[in-house]
Amino acid sequence: MLVFWRALFLILLLMPTVALQAAETEAGMEDFRAGVEAFEAGDLNAAKQRFQRAVDDGLRSPSLFYNLGVVCYQLGDYGAAESAFRSLLNGSNGALARYNLGLVALATEESAEARHWFEQASAESAPDKIRALARAQLNKLDGGSPRLARQPSIRGYLGISGGYDSNIAGLPEDTASSEGGLFLEALAAGTYERPVGTRSRLSLDAAAYSREHPSDDEYDAQVLQGRLAWSETLTAGERGALVSLVKSWFGSESLETRYGIEGFYRWRECSLPVAPDQCGIALAAAAVNGGSGFEAYDGEWYRARVHARKYLGPWRLDGEYSLEINDRRDLQTTNEFISVSPTHHTLEFAGRYQWRPDIVFGATGSVRHSRYRDAHQLVSGEGESGRRTDNRLEIGLLVEKSLDSLWLVRGEWLVRDNRSSLSQYDYQRETLMFTLEGAF
Repeated sequence: MLVFWRALFLILLLMPTVALQAAETEAGMEDFRAGVEAFEAGDLNAAKQRFQRAVDDGLRSPSLFYNLGVVCYQLGDYGAAESAFRSLLNGSNGALARYNLGLVALATEESAEARHWFEQASAESAPDKIRALARAQLNKLDGGSPRLARQPSIRGYLGISGGYDSNIAGLPEDTASSEGGLFLEALAAGTYERPVGTRSRLSLDAAAYSREHPSDDEYDAQVLQGRLAWSETLTAGERGALVSLVKSWFGSESLETRYGIEGFYRWRECSLPVAPDQCGIALAAAAVNGGSGFEAYDGEWYRARVHARKYLGPWRLDGEYSLEINDRRDLQTTNEFISVSPTHHTLEFAGRYQWRPDIVFGATGSVRHSRYRDAHQLVSGEGESGRRTDNRLEIGLLVEKSLDSLWLVRGEWLVRDNRSSLSQYDYQRETLMFTLEGAF
């Protein structure tokens, strides 16, 4: 039934794409017209290729980006559709673009984001037809369509990666190695979501992660995670809470078991400097049980996180600050005392540039300051004693290419440099990784 409603929305607004006319004198018009003909003939893949070729030739007509967004939407390539519609936000077709961005958000099960766009498209300044359609969508989100509200959804994710890591220690903050080597990673995740009423949802998540080093299995790692979450769409944003269970292994030994809770609130409009498009806050806590040989990690973990997102044309900018507090048992023997109870302050930034509907360039950066609760004391052996304080700088670059509506490939380069007040914890780490990723 959900597919039927989405198809109906497309018939109401997205089909009349040829009504938008492109300038006859601009480069790329031949491919644009061929794309329109392919669209009318029902060959969506050919239409997408022709429209993209017109973009590559330099055509910047609003009708071209609108048609490209429509075709990408119907093919299920929602990331490319969002990029195309966002390019129209500041033009004369801004209300139409906002409505279609709402449809994209609905298609990706982001009801709070969909409400945000439909509310903007229903403003008094919008054309009558678009305003009426947007208000109808808001009515359905508020409960006007009971059949839509009861539909559960299932989503899946699979990522397979490989690359080179110059420092393959899985716990470099505690045991930095000087070994480098190849690695393989796999991450599989799934979500079952069921609406409860007209605004609330329950979801069950499960994820499995594995990292293996062919040259040295001592540093292999595995993680299993399960979460049960509740969320509610509000007029101003979204709120929710979850409980989680996480089990991890390092090498062949059990590392940690975490029992956690988290609460969050996200705003669609933020009264902050530079006026972010989205912002939010999250508070989390977990009880931690270390495995055999890792009892020093027994204790509690706490985190507070604030984040914001801003769209600027083809750019998406993200910023985040997090405070993490660890209260662990620590490691104490007759010859040493080592604190594993740091307080971390982390500031992260990320930028993504949609160069083409199927290609994204990105950069990341973070600075983390860490201070450990108690001073290290080493009676014998190598290393310094004293209060440990670390400063870590991290930068990265990435490029993504969508293969179709489900799959993409990504290349990443990441560099970390950690400077510690105790020299044994200084380390550098450089990672080059290639990933095949699918979302279903």
